[in-house]
Amino acid sequence: MGRPRLSGVLVFVPDLEVALGFYRGVLGLEVRRESNDHVEMRGDGFDLTLFRCEEGGAADGYSSRAGSSIAFAVDDVDAEARRLRGLGVSVLHDPPARGPIGRYVAFVDPFGTVHELVEATSTDGSVSGRRRAARES
Repeated sequence: MGRPRLSGVLVFVPDLEVALGFYRGVLGLEVRRESNDHVEMRGDGFDLTLFRCEEGGAADGYSSRAGSSIAFAVDDVDAEARRLRGLGVSVLHDPPARGPIGRYVAFVDPFGTVHELVEATSTDGSVSGRRRAARES
C-alpha cells in the first residue's frame, strides 16, 4: 500500500438544516448532493460530507484531548476572523495565534466542533501567497 491520499472530510452534525446554514451560508461550501442522513459538499479542492448524528460536541479544551480539526486556508486570517465574528460565529483566538503552518484562529460550528482558519507563512516567517502579492502592489 502506498501513501494514502485524502479522500474527503466527514463532519458529524445533529441537525443537517442548521449545518447547511453554517457550512454553505457561512463558509461558502457548495452542495453537491443531499439525502435524509447526509449532505455532500465541495470546497476549493476538497470534498466534505455532513453526516447526521445524535448529539453535538464540545469546544472546551479542544486542543487538549484527542480529536481532529479541519484547517481551512485563507489569504487574510484577520479579515476572515472579523467576518466570522460579524456573523455570530465563536472565534477562539484574538489576536490570531502563530503555529508551525502559519497564523491561525480556531472557530466553532453550531454543534461545538472546532475548525481553524490558517494564513500560511513561508519558512522565513513572511506571509505567503496572494496576500503577499497584494501587499506588494
